[in-house]
Amino acid sequence: MKTTYTSIIVLLLLTMNVSCRKYLETKQYGDILPETATDFSALLHGHLSSVDGASDRYILGSHTNVLDFESYCDNLNASLSTAFDLSPYVGTDINRLYYRFMNFYSNIKDYNIILDRFPSPSTDEEKKIVAVAHSMRAVAYFNLVREFCEPYETGGAAQQAGIPIVSSFNMEAKPARGNLRDAVQFIVDDLKAALAVGQTDELYRFTDDVAKAYLVRIYHWSQQWEAAIPLAKELLEKYPISTGQDYVSLMQTGPGPKSGSVIIRSYISGTLTSFTRVTTRMKTRPVSVDFVQLFTEKSRDIRYTFYFDNNLLNAKGAHNWIRSEEMCLALAESYAHTGNNEDALAYLNLLRGKRIADYTPYTLQTLPATNPKTLIQVDATGKSLTPLLSAILNERRKELYMEGDRWYEMKRNGRPEFWVGHNGIRYVTEKYLYTFPIRKGEMILNPLITQNEGYENM
Repeated sequence: MKTTYTSIIVLLLLTMNVSCRKYLETKQYGDILPETATDFSALLHGHLSSVDGASDRYILGSHTNVLDFESYCDNLNASLSTAFDLSPYVGTDINRLYYRFMNFYSNIKDYNIILDRFPSPSTDEEKKIVAVAHSMRAVAYFNLVREFCEPYETGGAAQQAGIPIVSSFNMEAKPARGNLRDAVQFIVDDLKAALAVGQTDELYRFTDDVAKAYLVRIYHWSQQWEAAIPLAKELLEKYPISTGQDYVSLMQTGPGPKSGSVIIRSYISGTLTSFTRVTTRMKTRPVSVDFVQLFTEKSRDIRYTFYFDNNLLNAKGAHNWIRSEEMCLALAESYAHTGNNEDALAYLNLLRGKRIADYTPYTLQTLPATNPKTLIQVDATGKSLTPLLSAILNERRKELYMEGDRWYEMKRNGRPEFWVGHNGIRYVTEKYLYTFPIRKGEMILNPLITQNEGYENM
């Protein structure tokens, strides 16, 4: 299988300048072309194995990805760094981040090759790889939307720049960016196509449940609150929230199979090397005081007991996964945005009740007041935070800490500008930096691709 996959990759690289048909017809002596479902499955499993080993940076992401994105946001205090190992702010990495655009499309190319080959899958194996290819392509485009498009505006998404949509293998295609509304709909359609085929084999990782979880994510990102609710509720019922010592063990685990509330995860296999290396790097930058202050119940909140040590240095493992706790928080926020405060409170209290001993549920009257000093002051729609939405976002910040979520939450909710001082220099995260630039080489190859705001002279 390894030899087969290696040959496939070599052939893919050698035929970048020809059509899919010519690619499939070209064969050098001794090479094995992807012709059968088994061959294409090997191509797909090359991507899946990188997810399992947490070496992937463009599907679920790696441990290093988590650390990078945590260092860009307000969870850690860059001003008190004890080493220069972590970027002081996102601007330091801009010349590296724009390569992500190109690399996402490299993955999409492989998914398109598979989907072109099996337009009407008939065997069980064909159906599996087609469903997974649809899901993984949707994930790639979802990541592109989060990183290279402006935050979604419900009334203006048709005028917002999207991303080039490539839905089949054609190396000569040069699509324009299109609009954000259509890009989101393409992602939704891809995930629904995966569900229409059906995939429950855990060996292929991207099951129907994973497709549903990503539907919740894209609905949540694009403010389609009503659409997110039934799917999030279904997943939360199927994957109950982890509690007690089981929860602590899950948060601190190294490689292993998914368990508890986890719907999909990376780092199923591999050694502790990268996990330990990232954990060590985390300890060069303390957590921010305002993050610590969110834990008002102190040691009654189980997260407070192991997230950081007495020196406020991180002690929680970095993880790339989707857990049902995220679904619970999406439910709370979705209900709040639709005016159903009762159910919003119920799901907020559900999660807090699993984390805080002797918990007294919030009521609308006992919710903490909004904090005028916190960075996020508006919600995803641009309105000032209510006490309910503020509590939901704060709970999300606590629960998904060190899971690569906070940076995207800051982007989704107002893109607050802030600064840090590091080594005598003031670094300002301006609003435009939440959306990454497109590499100039991409625009030279395809003049229909336009640059993002703020980077025109880059």
